[in-house]
Amino acid sequence: MPAPATGEEAVFTLQRGNRFFADLDRTQTCVIPVSAEELGFGGEHPQAPMAAVLGCADARVPLELVFSQPANDLFVVRVAGNVLGDETLGSLDFAVERLESLRAIAVVGHTGCGAVAAAVDAYLTPQDHLALSARLPLRGIVDAVLPSVRGADVALRGHFGEDVAQRPGFRPALLDAAVVLNAATTAEALARLFGDRTHVVFGVYHLASRLVGVPDLGREWRHGLFAPPADFPQFALDLVRSVHVREVLG
Repeated sequence: MPAPATGEEAVFTLQRGNRFFADLDRTQTCVIPVSAEELGFGGEHPQAPMAAVLGCADARVPLELVFSQPANDLFVVRVAGNVLGDETLGSLDFAVERLESLRAIAVVGHTGCGAVAAAVDAYLTPQDHLALSARLPLRGIVDAVLPSVRGADVALRGHFGEDVAQRPGFRPALLDAAVVLNAATTAEALARLFGDRTHVVFGVYHLASRLVGVPDLGREWRHGLFAPPADFPQFALDLVRSVHVREVLG
């Protein structure tokens, strides 16, 4: 199959691969072809990924499998919470500057993210998380996610009222809403940096369905990878009104 010529083609390839992965049932086996040459046997094989993917380090989200891509198709950068830092930005900058095959950057979060959960707990009960102040590496990740947690909280309270925080599902709803906002804001930051040179999109991997997408107003999960929203307040409002967040909220 020829390599994608545009960012849109690269994104379509990722979406198609994810749909294939999500449609597998328990009786099926996923086979992703990898040649010996691509694994380094028989001489040097040049690096030629079609897309870079910034994802979470969570072991449940193996990105090449999630998108059904073989070796050398994805330039994968993984870090807890898929947050931006010097190392992640440096890696992505290398990919954009040096890899002529690159057509897109995708930011991929996932439901139930532990790093975002740590930020949610630090936000909801800061007095119980003072120990984070002495754990600089973890604090850096939490600090990077906190604005998205705050944005999700404001949207939830603005739409459902202040008493929404008393509902049993408030914390998990806040968690998944923050996961989506965190992926979207990260993609927006990358679009500002690299958007004139490559196509930047985002999505969230839904652990239950294995689909990458976003919560939707009309159904549980809208499959796809999407450009960063132009209007974040409206995006946050649509997010908390989605079927997924309302079901989690209870």
